[in-house]
Amino acid sequence: MARKGGLGHLKRLASPGYWPIHRKEHPWAPKPTAGPHPASYSLPLDIVVRDELGLAKTRREVSKVIAAGKVKIDGRTRGKNHPAGLMDVLEFTDANLAYRMLPIKGKGLGLVKITKEEAKFKLCKVLRKSTASKGQVQFGTHDGRSLTFPATDPQSGTFSTNDTLRISVPTQRVLNHIKFEKGNYALVTAGRNIGKSGRIIELQQGTATRPAMVRIEDDAGAKFDTMVAYTFVVGTDKPSIKLEAT
Repeated sequence: MARKGGLGHLKRLASPGYWPIHRKEHPWAPKPTAGPHPASYSLPLDIVVRDELGLAKTRREVSKVIAAGKVKIDGRTRGKNHPAGLMDVLEFTDANLAYRMLPIKGKGLGLVKITKEEAKFKLCKVLRKSTASKGQVQFGTHDGRSLTFPATDPQSGTFSTNDTLRISVPTQRVLNHIKFEKGNYALVTAGRNIGKSGRIIELQQGTATRPAMVRIEDDAGAKFDTMVAYTFVVGTDKPSIKLEAT
């Protein structure tokens, strides 16, 4: 009988290069479960607790810590292989620590330590906007969330694709939003400029053969181009979250 679905295991040699694990120490690595982030751009909670932060030595210890509800992602307890991805807020209640998952320059995703106050919200990029039943407006974000507003809600007309929503966790209440426009502060989440940030100074329309681009000027005055798909607006005059570079 033919195999159905994907493989339930992952070899270390095939894991993303930015994972903080030794490639040849053991043959297998934890495989992220299906969730809000792709496996290639996320870290299983198991690896975060054991290898990234060193809060446990074995998978058995990780299982006990997570089963006890001492680790939360966006304010909710998750399984040990749940994928922690871009902008997720991780809280370790016993250690009184909080982190945000952000892109690190020249690498991939990594943890940036944040305050308890900053751990109360996360930023979500709007990827899709559509009309749902009864005229409701539905927004899909980069982390798999689906937010629906009545057509009469004034917010439904102000949010656009590529805008960023500031959402409280775990209630998912929209606190405010940041427009994707010139002058606002953006973070690059992928590509050769991953982890860089700066002010948007130019928006370039895409064509049939070229994707939409954006030109960014960093705090040192250097300018670079990246795709709109790789751009995440994080503030207006300055970043509204702590970044790796700050």
